Amino acid sequence: EDEAFRRDIRELSTGIAWYRKSFTMPEGSEGRKVFLEFEGVRQAAEVYLNGRHLGRHENGITAFGFDITDAVRPAPAENVLAVRVDNDWDYREQATGQRYQWADRNFNVNYGGITKNVKLHISDRLYQTLPLYSWLGTTGIYIYAQEMDIAAGRARITAESQGRNEHDAPRTFRYGVEIRELDGRTLAEFDGEQRTLAPGGSVVVSASAEVEGLQFWSWGYGYLYDVYTRLVVDDEIVDEVVTRTGFRKTEFRDGMFFLNNRVLMIKGYAQRTSNEWPAIGAGVPAWMSDFSNSLMVASNGNTVRWMHITPWKQDVESCDRV
Repeated sequence: EDEAFRRDIRELSTGIAWYRKSFTMPEGSEGRKVFLEFEGVRQAAEVYLNGRHLGRHENGITAFGFDITDAVRPAPAENVLAVRVDNDWDYREQATGQRYQWADRNFNVNYGGITKNVKLHISDRLYQTLPLYSWLGTTGIYIYAQEMDIAAGRARITAESQGRNEHDAPRTFRYGVEIRELDGRTLAEFDGEQRTLAPGGSVVVSASAEVEGLQFWSWGYGYLYDVYTRLVVDDEIVDEVVTRTGFRKTEFRDGMFFLNNRVLMIKGYAQRTSNEWPAIGAGVPAWMSDFSNSLMVASNGNTVRWMHITPWKQDVESCDRV
């Protein structure tokens, strides 16, 4: 914060920083799966739990995660999470000696450290995986629309989840989907396949149905739904994930861009993906992401081209809202 108003972003100090956090697992979490998610650490992170080295992530922008089921101490014992971060502009991967090609001083301000959210996930041992391919190698949940009839407010909605069984015995489960309005009203509910998974097995399950009464997401009309995907055993929900998303139809033809069958004139910004604020950095609260991105809308922009690398989850969600 002392340098941010006095020095160019290319001249900000870099170096090693340590983070430590103590936490206690909630009662009743014994025997369940426990995952640790980092939405992003700049540039490289060495992660330790209770003195045990979980791994090294050398990327700086994308999310990664660890399965800490066997490393975490159950309640009432205390756990200590420690993260060593190096945000040197010239950081080189230890295995290859290569710099990051995207780490240009003009395009990504180097406010280092844990710049994005860190989350603890607790689930049943029969669960839907997290979309954290780095380290976990899992793909999570995918929800999409097809056969869209914009005028009629109708589309075929499909949900797909990667399910995994880490119980000691096979598990038979049903895959269920519920689409809710943000006020809690159910718009549609439908079931998919029933599957039996062997111990240690993984499978992608899906459910699909034609849904009526849909409001399609559009620029200036950011209509969103909560989609509940569930793994159900003997009529009991053992795993449930809520995904907030909208549905829209996009097309590029005849040199024009169409959104929900209407031509949209593209105008907007090539925003630095760090989307930072002076003295605060890139790790801003969600309301500040909304404020930043709503400024683009207020100036009549309808498109943002994030520069060189993907934005973080919070900015994607913010753009959906604003």
